[in-house]
Amino acid sequence: MTATKEPASAAGVKSTIEAFFDAINAEDTKALQARFHPKAGLTIIRQDPPLPPDGSRTPTPDSRISAVNTFSIEQFIALIEEGQKQRKGKPGPKLHEAPALSETQVTVDALFATAVSPFTVTFDGVLHHYGQMIFNFWKESEKTDWRIQSVTQNYRRTPGWETESTQ
Repeated sequence: MTATKEPASAAGVKSTIEAFFDAINAEDTKALQARFHPKAGLTIIRQDPPLPPDGSRTPTPDSRISAVNTFSIEQFIALIEEGQKQRKGKPGPKLHEAPALSETQVTVDALFATAVSPFTVTFDGVLHHYGQMIFNFWKESEKTDWRIQSVTQNYRRTPGWETESTQ
């Protein structure tokens, strides 16, 4: 089978996703905010109980949505900045968020795009949680960069983190 080249528009969307994660990992709120439309929003949804990534996805009597948080981009940036202040000078785990760009599905319709991107979050190299981010993008013209209009993150913690309070 011959490998096909990804269309430039889909590659641009993935590049924006990669820049989003780079800014998150660097806690660079200016770079992060530059990727979003000023009226963008984010929703974070956590599902319980914790399961390993290869666990069953069939709902059980214990399955539940345990957290739903919605933020404007301004609120999200403020949350990151507050976390930076609280952690300053304190030891703590090294947090790293990573998209699975090779598994990311992108749909482009002219100046609109949607992407579903699996991701993982590790604390000191140990998987803490995983899930998918659903991004909606737009651009003002073919010559401008993609901007994020909304992100919905759904995630599940892995076993062993049940009593940890971080959402």
